[in-house]
Amino acid sequence: MSYRKWLQVAAVFPVSFVAAKVMPTMFGGGRYHHYQSVTKPPQPLTAADIDAEIRKQDLQIFEAIAREFPDDYDAMLRKITAAANTGSQIEVRNTSRQAVADLRHRYAPLLPSAPDGEVSQALSAQLDMLNHVMARETPATCNNYLRIGPDAVSAPDSEFLAHLDKIGATLFHAFGAAKRSGLPAAEPEDQDWSLVADAFTKGGGTPAEMEAIANSNQDFAGLCPATAKLFAAALSLSGEPGRHIKTALLYAITKN
Repeated sequence: MSYRKWLQVAAVFPVSFVAAKVMPTMFGGGRYHHYQSVTKPPQPLTAADIDAEIRKQDLQIFEAIAREFPDDYDAMLRKITAAANTGSQIEVRNTSRQAVADLRHRYAPLLPSAPDGEVSQALSAQLDMLNHVMARETPATCNNYLRIGPDAVSAPDSEFLAHLDKIGATLFHAFGAAKRSGLPAAEPEDQDWSLVADAFTKGGGTPAEMEAIANSNQDFAGLCPATAKLFAAALSLSGEPGRHIKTALLYAITKN
């Protein structure tokens, strides 16, 4: 692929990337982030009981939701409390998972207004997770992780779950910061994508890797390393161009 053709790919990158199934499923908030229920006592559980148990588990994502969106956190507690008093442990887990997923879907559209600091932390968490998966799984499993999310990893270890928790927490902090920021919800322009393409090249990225990302090529063995290079390239950008690119990538990851 010529350099000119590569820049053409970069120019349409936001369209192809959002349309592809690579990015949107990487955040597993609706799958793994849930309250682990405990044995029900003789008397009915209260929202305060559920809150205390959640905080004992020291999950960053729930702390972030409570801090950034306290009303939503209280509503989530009420849903989980109702499930804990009337349903099974499976129902409690499903209720908490769905509550987190619903909040993610509700607030993802705020990301284009998020400040650079918070979106950088959230994208860094995505990169850390990707590096973790690359180091421990086969290229095929890692590619599948990009396609379907955490369910691709059959036996997630404690470090994997910690990374997943950090992904969720940093995203909710980004949502909260976006809600407060008053920044314009700007979309990346062609020159922004050209900047990230240049950074991608300087980071060792190749035209073949860019094309594989743009086409969500699951047969490309280096798809995960290529995506990691893209994230690193985006993180290297500063100012408004960097914020535009990072928020666009995070929105593509989280909107579905």
